[in-house]
Amino acid sequence: MLSEKEKSNMANKTAQRIIDQTILKIRSGNYNSISLRKIAKELNLTTGAFYKYFENKSALFYRVSIELSKEVAAELKVDQTQLPFDQLLQIAQQFCRMFQTQPQMMNFLFFNPSLTNFYQTGNDNFAFFKLIQNLVHEVNPGQLKDQHFFNQIWSFIQGYALLISNQITQYDPQLVKITLKEFTRGDK
Repeated sequence: MLSEKEKSNMANKTAQRIIDQTILKIRSGNYNSISLRKIAKELNLTTGAFYKYFENKSALFYRVSIELSKEVAAELKVDQTQLPFDQLLQIAQQFCRMFQTQPQMMNFLFFNPSLTNFYQTGNDNFAFFKLIQNLVHEVNPGQLKDQHFFNQIWSFIQGYALLISNQITQYDPQLVKITLKEFTRGDK
């Protein structure tokens, strides 16, 4: 008979296998076409067993988003000795490059519907998001409240990155720098 600790470890391993399989699917195609039944079948799970670990697709996607955000945070190279503007610029430019090299994963991470609640309420599940919020606060010239200024910066980064990932435009690091400078210059 398994102890409670062994049962918990098995459950965690199964949940992680589901997350890992979902990440593989995301990296290889459109996340909107992911089928929970297919993932369960590929992992030799019944659909009922799948639902023991994740309430629904949105719950799975949210957990996957957390996992992928950890990967992105680990990939980000930000020189924290630099000024806040330069750190923000480093992040924005790296996001744009990631959208070029890993468009499916980045599209999922930034635009999947499971994140709607996160964007509305915020929480600490996404470390790089908090870092960006803090940097935006530091570079805010004061014309807008921090949240509105953050929305402006974040909208630019996401929108430009989306244009890049959809191959509507080519990534131009100078455009990112000039645009962020425009946002942060205030009335000067």
